[in-house]
Amino acid sequence: MANYLERLFKDAAYPFAVLSAQGRMFGATFGSVTTPLATAATTAIAARRPMAWLRVPNGSVVVPSKINIIVESAGATTQGEISIVIAQNDVGDGTSTAGTVQPTPLNTSAPITSLCTTRHLSTADCTLETNPLELKRFSFAASAVNQDFSWRASEEAAPPVLRGPASLMVYIGGNAVNFFAQMEFAELLEADAT
Repeated sequence: MANYLERLFKDAAYPFAVLSAQGRMFGATFGSVTTPLATAATTAIAARRPMAWLRVPNGSVVVPSKINIIVESAGATTQGEISIVIAQNDVGDGTSTAGTVQPTPLNTSAPITSLCTTRHLSTADCTLETNPLELKRFSFAASAVNQDFSWRASEEAAPPVLRGPASLMVYIGGNAVNFFAQMEFAELLEADAT
């Protein structure tokens, strides 16, 4: 028997638009309007230290729709890289000097609040990922200025479905990378997704 998500993605021409109208689409912005986030002066992706991540709690189902990363600038000495990864567990808060961003509904009149948590700039190891799967990898030039990298569910044969507990992580390596990032995702309660 087909569940709600299966029917929606099979029958609707624009399933994310339907979910947005229902108040089930959320976004998170990493970096403020005028100030980018800055990675440590490192030269490679640090395993278990994502620069932006989404924590999906037990009882929630998330379908990511897009992730944008804008590398505003990077150190001149090192080529950088970006990895977008999902995992079958909640990697936790980690240690972050920057903290938490509350996801915002894309439907501004929606009464639904996201149960997910978004974090950024991990400065110590998060919990080890269970069955991590890389969705996309990018590389950017040394001395990068205003390079835009995007992953979109519409480019995949099927979007990933994260049934909590789960995680969606953006890893960034390079030399002192200044970046902005945005995530958008559909979120349903497990009971509503069946």
